[in-house]
Amino acid sequence: MVDRPPRVRASHADCGGTQIALPIYIEDSHAGSFYWLARHLDLEEPCMLLHFDAHSDASAIFDSDAIRQRIRRVPSKTERAQLLEKWRKAGTVQCFNWIEPLMPSPIAEVIWVLPDTISRSERVKREREATNHLDGHLEAAPRVAGSFAGRYRALALSELEAGTTSATPIVATIDLDYFSDLPPNERAAEFERVWKFVAERPNLRAITIAISRPYLVDDDEADALLTLALRAALSLPTARIEFAPFRTVANDQSLRAREFRAQNRAVPAFDLTKCSPALCALLLGQSAHIAVRDDAARWEAMLQEWRESAPDFRLSIKGHQPSTDDVWRIATNESAAEIEITADGWTESLRGGVQWIAEVPQYLRCNLTADGSGRAIFARDAPPRPRWREVIIKSSTGKLPLTALGSFFDQKSGCGALRIKARIDTGQCIRETSTIEIRRFAGTGFRAALTEQFGLPYLFGSGSLRAGGETGPETNWGADCANFLIYALRRQGLTIPWSNPKQFRGYLESSGTNFTEEELERGIFLHLGSHVAALMEDHPPIGELNGDDIVAHQLEGVPELLSVDQLLRLRSVSRFDLLRVPAPVQETDLLIGGDVMLGRSVGDQLEAGVDPFAGIRTVLGRGRFCAVNLECVGSPDGVAARGKKFHLRAAPQAPAALAAAGINLVSVANNHADDFGPEALRDSIRRLHSVGVKAIGASPDAAPFAFFEAGEARVALLAINDTDPLPLDRGAITQEIEKARESADFVVALVHWGEENTSRVTERQRELARWLIDSGVDLIAGSHPHCIQPLDFYRGRGVVYSLGNLVFDGAPRLASWNSGNLLEIGFEKRGASPSLRFTPVKLDPKGLPHLVPVPAAPSALTRN
Repeated sequence: MVDRPPRVRASHADCGGTQIALPIYIEDSHAGSFYWLARHLDLEEPCMLLHFDAHSDASAIFDSDAIRQRIRRVPSKTERAQLLEKWRKAGTVQCFNWIEPLMPSPIAEVIWVLPDTISRSERVKREREATNHLDGHLEAAPRVAGSFAGRYRALALSELEAGTTSATPIVATIDLDYFSDLPPNERAAEFERVWKFVAERPNLRAITIAISRPYLVDDDEADALLTLALRAALSLPTARIEFAPFRTVANDQSLRAREFRAQNRAVPAFDLTKCSPALCALLLGQSAHIAVRDDAARWEAMLQEWRESAPDFRLSIKGHQPSTDDVWRIATNESAAEIEITADGWTESLRGGVQWIAEVPQYLRCNLTADGSGRAIFARDAPPRPRWREVIIKSSTGKLPLTALGSFFDQKSGCGALRIKARIDTGQCIRETSTIEIRRFAGTGFRAALTEQFGLPYLFGSGSLRAGGETGPETNWGADCANFLIYALRRQGLTIPWSNPKQFRGYLESSGTNFTEEELERGIFLHLGSHVAALMEDHPPIGELNGDDIVAHQLEGVPELLSVDQLLRLRSVSRFDLLRVPAPVQETDLLIGGDVMLGRSVGDQLEAGVDPFAGIRTVLGRGRFCAVNLECVGSPDGVAARGKKFHLRAAPQAPAALAAAGINLVSVANNHADDFGPEALRDSIRRLHSVGVKAIGASPDAAPFAFFEAGEARVALLAINDTDPLPLDRGAITQEIEKARESADFVVALVHWGEENTSRVTERQRELARWLIDSGVDLIAGSHPHCIQPLDFYRGRGVVYSLGNLVFDGAPRLASWNSGNLLEIGFEKRGASPSLRFTPVKLDPKGLPHLVPVPAAPSALTRN
């Protein structure tokens, strides 16, 4: 079994030290760069400022030492933020003098980047003028740091590579007026030159972008340049974009502002409410990746107004549903699958108004640990962060068959990952959908989870990735050699932490040269010391490793398949260890069944002496602890609640029948527990407790959770009802999970959720599953849909969306209603991944369960 790693919560990276997350800040005034950098930079770490601007911004502030001292002599970051906000409202630092008070630390050196069209002599002249401005107040107000001569240079863009040191921490700032003199048809190419250079810098701490509307020709130019900047920022998946569209700096004293006021004209500011349809579409489609913290309510109101002005277009794959992680997984043998654009209430044709866009990796390898030292073992000299590149697909209809995307997947297998979005022009507006992730896979289980990663780049240091709560390769950006394999194992419910090859070895065991098909399905690995690969195909002689067997690995590029002999030649080794995933626990420590209803005709049978669990007694007997969802009231008290179509009351013999079947616990966190009012529910719980059956989930009458021992592990079961239209009290659930975890090694949630009589999982279920697992739940077992819903794994933890019915009358001819699964769980030890097995049951016309004959071991559900 596999030990569970410490639970990791993602956090927003500060702009200091080694980091993978890249903060990008955007607002109108370049003075905002001072206020943001002074708040977020490590003020004592020297860095180089790359300053892309039509102006030097090198004016000095009289007695700027006072500013330097004040931002350092504050007791906390919170008080520094309050001080900076006070200065912003007073206009203490302006767009033309914002750099100098940040020198000589954290900004130890400035490179003012000028276009290549400016002559060398002119660059020398401007550099001299900038330095003079920086030292302009030295005579009247000497600066503690003395002269800044030599700390400010002017270089052409083409000179930057030779003029910068890769090991030096860098902050880049881009004023969009840098591109203002360019013809509109040349801006995109020049912006890409600048962005490529900046984004590929090792040790890049942050990027700030100023719109600088007063220095641009008009609103259209500002709009076009801001759109370029946002698209560039969004192309970096590790970027943390903070947009401040409503931020201002008071008391603008720039020469440009004075010119406007002298003409009795208002100083221009970019008005986002009047933005172009293209920018509006971009902001709407990518709003999940853009944080607006200042005046957030105004931002949300604006987005909502835009949403209401046109349909909310979204992408889906017809006849399929996404997994818990919102990835659409489609087998390669499903050739008829197609992507479609949908929108509530939209009935018009989209023919001719759609532009499909694939987002593909810009680089096939990156070194996320790059610090400019050149000491990397793998991905030496590779870019330090991944980037997406947009590729337009030749199709303009509202549907896109996956067969039209074949060139984007692995050419041999047809497998791999692809990101897709669409821009829609309705004639009245433009909208851009959110990007969806499509994964095509071949085979089943662990090896299928390997194939879905084909085409993704090699990201050395991928275990340190963080985004939206996801970590490592589960960000869907790529992996390195060990984490490429660990991702696939986590998709099978093994909570292995992101590791390097040496660490990964500790979660495996020696295999020897022979292996079974079952072991191959779980995972067989060739460990070469600093590299590791997974066995994919066993060629004759079967069950014995040989040079013709096929392995999958990822090193310095996208994943690939090759023979064992080819791998050994590639790595120049002749020795390796053959390892395997340990076999799962076979004992059933916990058995969970689906919906149980012991009233109506089932109740009549109970009263006639029929045991409703007789057909599954042998399986129930395997469970050391058994739990089900009791969807009826076990009390004669109370009156039928108003407003309900069905009122389910169990026969008086129900509690005894549950106890006799070996059922230790029932969840009463469901929509039928209060069918006859609170007093009947309380009486029902008393009757259950009197025969030794615990009831959980109807607080305060029943505890929210219960414990049981499974060997050396302690397990908590938590019951949650999510069928009420009102949202759950997540604060209370968080407290319950945290309290359960205080004395439990595992937390299992029994969740009543979803829609009845459908195998489709709702987005509400997926979102709640993600939240519960992120909050500390290790396994989820669902009920309420009255049919089987898929098994999925999220962050290495299992989600059984619905076990279907276990005992339930009412639909003798409906196959989905009369199918269910018993979930058998084994807990080996503290911190180990639990093993999951499923035993299928069929309900007879009377609603009673019977085992389904199977030729071998209990079956597993198809993974979502």
